Amino acid sequence: MNIQDIINNIAAGENLVAREGLENALSAKAFDALQDRKQEIASALYAGPEQESEEDTDYEEDEEQEEIEQE
Repeated sequence: MNIQDIINNIAAGENLVAREGLENALSAKAFDALQDRKQEIASALYAGPEQESEEDTDYEEDEEQEEIEQE
């Protein structure tokens, strides 16, 4: 059911049919948006290895330096 059908059902007083059509349309839209978001997340997770950020690298270097100084 498309939006025009929903409007026509409301105008004709077929509120129950219009409500069902609206719920179906909203559900389909939400489902499509969810599928798109799942695809975005999957692409980000499985796109390949991420490079370490500069902050992570600096932190690891600081830890290594502290270990050397403690010995």
